[in-house]
Amino acid sequence: MSETPAPFSRPPPSRAPYLVAAAVVVLGLGGFLAWRLLQKPAPPPAAPAAPATPAGPAAPAPGATPAPDASAVPALLQAISAHPLYRACLSGDEPARRWAQLTEGLSEGVVPAKLLSCAKPEGAFQVERRGRKLYPSAQSYARYDRFAEAVASVDAKALARAYQALHPLVEGAYRALGYPQGSLDQATARLLARVLRTPVPRGEVEVVEAGGTMFAYADQKLEVLGDVEKQLLRMGPKNTAAVQAKAREVSEALGISPAAGKK
Repeated sequence: MSETPAPFSRPPPSRAPYLVAAAVVVLGLGGFLAWRLLQKPAPPPAAPAAPATPAGPAAPAPGATPAPDASAVPALLQAISAHPLYRACLSGDEPARRWAQLTEGLSEGVVPAKLLSCAKPEGAFQVERRGRKLYPSAQSYARYDRFAEAVASVDAKALARAYQALHPLVEGAYRALGYPQGSLDQATARLLARVLRTPVPRGEVEVVEAGGTMFAYADQKLEVLGDVEKQLLRMGPKNTAAVQAKAREVSEALGISPAAGKK
């Protein structure tokens, strides 16, 4: 068995599984969170040291992206999806930082349970015994149907527009996390690559008991995968395929090649 946590269990609420494929939805959620940041009152400008000579508007720095117009952001984000789960997840403190943390964590294979608590599935993982072998039950996979539907409902082009508009805010938050040499686009590419390279087994996947209520994959090639990949597999082949299809669509809309994020 690998030293990574067993992919299946009946976990306490604090460790409930979350869609890593949130990779796709996270971009949209992050947009809303960044919008909340825009709504905070700006500090009053400092008084000028001396009378300024009237001048025309200053030219933006070369290559700089203009700050988003706060009044336009809600419409951008509402266009991403009308799915109830997407709308239910539109909350959180320190929005830009949260988006950056989600992107970086998922891109590195970490499932940030607390940040994705809104996507917690209902019910516990269940297995079916057939002869001497165990398999995830159809009910276990069905717990993720709603999340997969939310991901599939995302309008990739609308998401790309919001991503571009809010990019300056989240890029700044990303660098403030301690990645001065990295970039939001690079982390997003790694995230998409991780989602798309997850293998989707043909047919049913056998699991074995790993002590107590824990289960592991019988196939060691699956058992050694990272937490993000295992989480995608836990959703079942149909839901995993739906998430990967949307990830490809989002990648094209953003103009970000997942190949650039492979390590």
